[in-house]
Amino acid sequence: MALPENPTADISSLLFSRDPQLISLVGEVLKTLNMNVTNCDLAREAVQKLSSTKFDLIIVDNADAPGAVVVLAAAKSLPSCVRAIGIVLAVSANSIGLAEGAQSHMVIYRPLSPDRLRNGIKSALGLRTEAENARESERTPINIPATLRGAGLEGTLAFITNISAGGASLNVGHSIPPSCIQTVEFSLPDSSENLATSVELVWRDVHGRMGIRFAGTSPTFNEGLQRWLTAYPATQRASKANT
Repeated sequence: MALPENPTADISSLLFSRDPQLISLVGEVLKTLNMNVTNCDLAREAVQKLSSTKFDLIIVDNADAPGAVVVLAAAKSLPSCVRAIGIVLAVSANSIGLAEGAQSHMVIYRPLSPDRLRNGIKSALGLRTEAENARESERTPINIPATLRGAGLEGTLAFITNISAGGASLNVGHSIPPSCIQTVEFSLPDSSENLATSVELVWRDVHGRMGIRFAGTSPTFNEGLQRWLTAYPATQRASKANT
């Protein structure tokens, strides 16, 4: 997608949703990013808008999964929107359903907060700055093998690409059902501890990358991770994790 010279302006977006709270949240977040938004609560109305107007960003609410599929499919078929970025706001990892088949660029899962939504949109559009990435809980690029477990996964290999006390980004390299992911296990460099915790899926994209929140309350996990984060400040983690 070709972005404007000023990446925080002149990006036109369409939102398909009937949820007043979601409409308000998305509108407020896009306003902080200096993006215009057109809201449609009916799929046919959204398709008509797409047919007559070029949009750079298309956000659909998966609460109406069939409607979300219609809107995303229409965007992909129209020359004016074929390069638009599609984002699905999913009710839960279990409810992605039909909208997953529409091949959106990113899925952001509820519960939604302004920060979660803003970060997801900026990541999808490639608008996050190096400073923002560095500030995000002092996360640093790393490459730690991890195992995802859950229904039907049987120990799927993934790689943690950045980590903080609250969560991590992973690269799985292929698509797996999001509802299957229940726990993550990994060992930190220079540590003999095998850490495991339950997780909440926050977002995922079409490249096999995903963001998780550590949802467990195990003192062993929390204390072990915090010890490593304290022992190796952000500036040292990349070299330790890639050796």
